Amino acid sequence: SWKHEFDGLSDYSGIPLDAFVEIAFDPTRYESAIRGKVSGETLRAEIGRILAERFSVESAEAALKYWATRNGELVSEVLEIVRLCKERIPVALFTNASTTLNREIETLGLTGVFDYVVNTSEFGSIKPEPESYGYALDLVGIEANEAFFTDDRPENISAAVKLGWVGQLFDGAAGLRTSLIKAGVL
Repeated sequence: SWKHEFDGLSDYSGIPLDAFVEIAFDPTRYESAIRGKVSGETLRAEIGRILAERFSVESAEAALKYWATRNGELVSEVLEIVRLCKERIPVALFTNASTTLNREIETLGLTGVFDYVVNTSEFGSIKPEPESYGYALDLVGIEANEAFFTDDRPENISAAVKLGWVGQLFDGAAGLRTSLIKAGVL
């Protein structure tokens, strides 16, 4: 789970992790950012304001600073699989993300790793909505039956499969490699 990235937040900021997650990842607030209705920066500023009201300005600033250092964790085996796939087919990162995604990609050293970046905040429809999958196909220039899709959310896989994509729930590098071999990609 991505929540482990915030394990030290309480010690760093004094804000209980459950309270931070409740505020920072409130579905309505978070959805407006991944739909592109507000920027990632605006979202974080709003979260900071709410945290400061509930706790203190210092704690809110510390929590936001801590959050800014959390851009995910690269799994080298998965990155190697992506590179192997890229030798054979176009590879896209398809994600429900805010406007901060490009900066996060750069911070993680992933610039140029993907042929396409399909960021929902750039077009307003999010996974698992069918329109988001259509946008991804149009951007990459392929048909649904040519798309292999992995995701950590079952509802996103189900939506893709209903639209004719090959879908595989992400369960680690070994499972991904096996699925790609089975699909004829590797």
